[in-house]
Amino acid sequence: MKKVSIVIPTRNRAHLLDYALRSALNQTYRNLEIIVCDNDSSDNTKEVVESYGNNNLIYIRTDKALSMPDNWDFALLKATGEYITYLTDDSYLLPNTITTVMNELDKYNADVAVWKHSAYFAHDWLEPARRNLLYIPKVTFKSYLMNSKLSLQRLFDNDESVSTIIPKTLNSLCHRSIVENTVRVQNRFFLPSCPDYSSAASVMLHVPKYLLIDQALYIDGVTSSSIGATKSFNIGESAQKFIQEFDEGISEVAFLKIPVSPAVIGKSLERVTSYYLDTCPEINIKNLLCSISDRLVKVEVNGADVKAYWKLLNDYIAIQPRETRFATAKQKWLSRLKWMMVKKIRSSSSLEWIEKVRSLHILKGSDYNFTNIEESARVVALRGGK
Repeated sequence: MKKVSIVIPTRNRAHLLDYALRSALNQTYRNLEIIVCDNDSSDNTKEVVESYGNNNLIYIRTDKALSMPDNWDFALLKATGEYITYLTDDSYLLPNTITTVMNELDKYNADVAVWKHSAYFAHDWLEPARRNLLYIPKVTFKSYLMNSKLSLQRLFDNDESVSTIIPKTLNSLCHRSIVENTVRVQNRFFLPSCPDYSSAASVMLHVPKYLLIDQALYIDGVTSSSIGATKSFNIGESAQKFIQEFDEGISEVAFLKIPVSPAVIGKSLERVTSYYLDTCPEINIKNLLCSISDRLVKVEVNGADVKAYWKLLNDYIAIQPRETRFATAKQKWLSRLKWMMVKKIRSSSSLEWIEKVRSLHILKGSDYNFTNIEESARVVALRGGK
């Protein structure tokens, strides 16, 4: 049985870590090592880990606070498994995740697999109407070999629909040889500033195909502490702390120094490109600017003060070709209509509209008897994407 490493990077979130740890320890796959990498926490993270007393559980700690990509790379040095995956401290693996993935990898003779995920909105999420909700994608329960070149092109074209089917380290299992080949080129595996997206791009540059397992095998926890979720919602406190971890601040983190998700991903893809000049697609600047405009409207609708960011964006758009200027102006107008409507729907009980548009099942904890991410996992395991 091949050894698998589950790496859990964490910092000052012991209150969330417990669920993630249990989900890793409860895997039906037996040949596991679980590495918790404590990024200089000041809470009781170490005590939470040690309370399990499990020989497969390894606790390591940095000697100073590191940026997210640096911490992920530090943890990677300790992983000894033939296959490697990462699990954030606010997420949850279904019990059969690793077993299912390893079986599918063997079946298709693949070295990299990616799987779908559900999302659980915790009781402290920023939108009261979405608290204790579970979003489950509709899936086929089939597996597909994906063309890396085509998926990579969609990523660099800023096609946001590709985000759930590329091998980000948080929802994929990757053979060690691919990680090592990537490190030989980049001198590290996780490039700033968005390590899950940069690693996905790097992996696809090293394999012609990868396996997509169309099943929801883990749950992405959405809390007020979640960096990606708060960045996408209103550039909140958790997102601001993430930016402060980098020595150069916002200039190191985001395209045009605008801290919304598309700009952070765009900056990461710029860094990937610098190592693969002959093989990387070009970033589609027009689409990127449209996505940044869309996300700025979203966070503005949710109460963020983004006047300074609009100026940075508008000044850059002003020197772009006429087609780009027109496209971004149109996007801003459409996005304002969209996000105002989304906010109204999300604050109501009309969740069936979101289900239809996004091809999701949206379940209320009060209807399905769950109050936390662990209890919601039982619902996902029973229901899946049916």
